Amino acid sequence: MTSEFLRDGTRPALDEVLKNRENRSRFQKALAVKNPGKTVIAFKLNIPGPVKKNEAIMKIFRIGLTDLKEILQNETISVLYEKIVDLSTGPEAYLVADERILKVKRLMLSLENESILGRLYDLDVFSLEGEDIITLSRADLGQEERQCLICSKPAKECGRNRTHSVEAMHMQIAKLVSKETRYE
Repeated sequence: MTSEFLRDGTRPALDEVLKNRENRSRFQKALAVKNPGKTVIAFKLNIPGPVKKNEAIMKIFRIGLTDLKEILQNETISVLYEKIVDLSTGPEAYLVADERILKVKRLMLSLENESILGRLYDLDVFSLEGEDIITLSRADLGQEERQCLICSKPAKECGRNRTHSVEAMHMQIAKLVSKETRYE
């Protein structure tokens, strides 16, 4: 598989991306407030480059969403709410799990770390605890930062420094996708 599958598709403008980030944050907080003691899961993809939505990205998203629901079901965690949004900035899913945040975050980390496509998943968790909306990071659970798709440096560092070309990252994504038997 070549990296061509990530070249064509929806290319949102920067203002769309920023506006969606703001809307996403507001929506996540509102869900947490409406569901105290439960865990809000926000799922989207980390796809480098200007194209954020096309059929290939949607397939990856659907595989990830299936994996997410399966891991919750395997742990007998009820999903109380689910919303999938199809935006120009990429697909997103929001779920409310009837479980404490620590257990859910551990499960999300295992999904990110163990799934073939997990490196592309962006799974955040939120919960209203008392008066505060809390989130847990990888560091909060003693995990290292995510590594770059290409080298062993932290992904944030390579992204900030633009260490690798978009094409090189897309080639690495193509290698991951070629290993996923459910991707057709």
